[in-house]
Amino acid sequence: MKHLVFPIVFFLALTMTASCPAGPSPAPGEATRVIETLNSALLDCMKKGEELGFRGRCALLDPVMRKSFFYEFMVRKSTGSFWKKLDPARRKELLDRYITWSVGTYANRFAHYRGQRFSIIDSRPLRDRYVKVTCRITRPEKKPRDLSYILVPHDGKWMIIDIQVEGVSQLSQTRSQFRSILKKEGIDGLLRILDEKIEKLEAKD
Repeated sequence: MKHLVFPIVFFLALTMTASCPAGPSPAPGEATRVIETLNSALLDCMKKGEELGFRGRCALLDPVMRKSFFYEFMVRKSTGSFWKKLDPARRKELLDRYITWSVGTYANRFAHYRGQRFSIIDSRPLRDRYVKVTCRITRPEKKPRDLSYILVPHDGKWMIIDIQVEGVSQLSQTRSQFRSILKKEGIDGLLRILDEKIEKLEAKD
């Protein structure tokens, strides 16, 4: 995917400082366990992929991803000032649709087991309050792929707010896409496009 790329530290500095809750942070090692739990669910999803089908994989991943990802934060940052204009019912509608799309994307990408392995290769503080955990996916006869998760403390636990793939911030990509849609088509247009994305994911199974 080729989109506008923001350096991750600069993007974090601009968008997160004012929004992250204050208070003591959980131990940095807990951030690694969040990713290990997610990886375990993804591996289980792949091994059972064909048996479960798309909807079954979504059902398997949904509770784990809701505990792992700070979705409300991600939606707020992706929509910016548009979020402030929405009433609670519309915010919930958008958040629910975003989560369905996110879970569906993972259920589609991690659908088949071909000997993949997950391993944590790095975990380090990022600025003052964040942790970056890098995971390597090893696939037989293919080049390993690294994913870096950015986590922030929330309610006494670490939660994912961004993923870097080959150095590209997925949150900044979504932010650029969503705000462009919102400026042209408003919230109804964004909801419609999310519905279309979800339908395409279901059709791929």
